[in-house]
Amino acid sequence: MKVSDFVELVRDNEELRSKNIYAGQHGVLLARIDLSDEWFVRFLDDNNYGAYAVAKVKAKDLIFSSEYPDEWLPEFMEQLNDPEIYSHTELKPAKFKEHDWVVLTKDKPEYEKKGVRKGMVGCVMCEYAIRYKWNVIFCDENSWHDIAEICVHEDDLEIVE
Repeated sequence: MKVSDFVELVRDNEELRSKNIYAGQHGVLLARIDLSDEWFVRFLDDNNYGAYAVAKVKAKDLIFSSEYPDEWLPEFMEQLNDPEIYSHTELKPAKFKEHDWVVLTKDKPEYEKKGVRKGMVGCVMCEYAIRYKWNVIFCDENSWHDIAEICVHEDDLEIVE
């Protein structure tokens, strides 16, 4: 295996589980740790596209999946040089799931432009977020007709109890 290879975690451990990284998750090899059989791996979050966590993993706990596409390598190398890449150390559990009823807890101009205000109720329409934003359809409470379908940051939503 080499830097930039896609891998799958075949065995997890308590440290990885504490970071919400489990067997079956996929990642990309970032760097081999000198004089060891360990790698830094950027694990991708299946519930939140664009989110990731970097963790140390023993080579024996990984299997090769595929090579990184050549056309993506320049962007990958640029990301490798960003010191921030190693600051993402755990995956957040998914805050919502598809068809959860949620309430908007904050007013923001981008929501108001679509006619959505704090206190409005909506339904999550996807099983994953993109960079912590969930696709939500908000309805008129009196007629239950759709008002807007927008992406809302998860920090601006709460589950309707």
